[in-house]
Amino acid sequence: MEMTMTRSPSLSALLLAGLALSTAACSRPADDAAPAAKGGATQDWSTLKDFNAIEATGPDDVAVTIGDAYSVRAEGDPKAIERLTIAVKGDRLVIGRKSDGNWAFGRKNDDSDVTVHVTMPAIRAAALTGAGDFTLDRAEGDMLDLSLTGAGDFAIGAVKLRSLKTDITGAGSVKIAGTADSGELAITGAGDIDADDLKLGTAKVSILGAGNIAFASDGAVAIRIMGPGDVTVKGKAQCTTSGTGPGEARCAP
Repeated sequence: MEMTMTRSPSLSALLLAGLALSTAACSRPADDAAPAAKGGATQDWSTLKDFNAIEATGPDDVAVTIGDAYSVRAEGDPKAIERLTIAVKGDRLVIGRKSDGNWAFGRKNDDSDVTVHVTMPAIRAAALTGAGDFTLDRAEGDMLDLSLTGAGDFAIGAVKLRSLKTDITGAGSVKIAGTADSGELAITGAGDIDADDLKLGTAKVSILGAGNIAFASDGAVAIRIMGPGDVTVKGKAQCTTSGTGPGEARCAP
């Protein structure tokens, strides 16, 4: 009788097979990997309305669109959304987080990013405290008052205003374009106001620290600099300067 013997796989063969499977798994495209930690949850606060200003505190981003109806919606990390507090107080939409006793509250954390999307008919003021970023597509009307404390950033699209006020305390930045009849721009710290595409009729400018300000004007501009920060004004502005520097004021076409 003829007998057939089946050989068991050798240890080296098993190791090679396991290595091949491991290598294949590690080389999968990112799209085939497990879902990313970011995103994955949304929550709606559709009952909130009748506000014309926003106050945001903490690490979360705020994206504002000017539209006919009110809408408030958050998307991002589910656990972070659970800690959100959003309410209307007076004429302000107040956005924050429940304190969890963490000393790093207010700082950015890539694993718990949240963006709060807001639609509103008009906006007159926005205050940002913390490390979150604030975007606004456009603004028109009598005034816009921007206040920034911390390391966050404002990115403002086209504005058409009678009065613009921008105040930075810390290392944050404001980028803004458009026109305003008058403006007050102030920095305390190392923040920057990047307004090369903003034209002001008249302006009062103040820097206390190392921040920089740039904008355009053909009118009267009063500049005060205390520290190494610089002011650049493009156009035919009539500039008056004061302060101890050593920062410089540059007014030229």
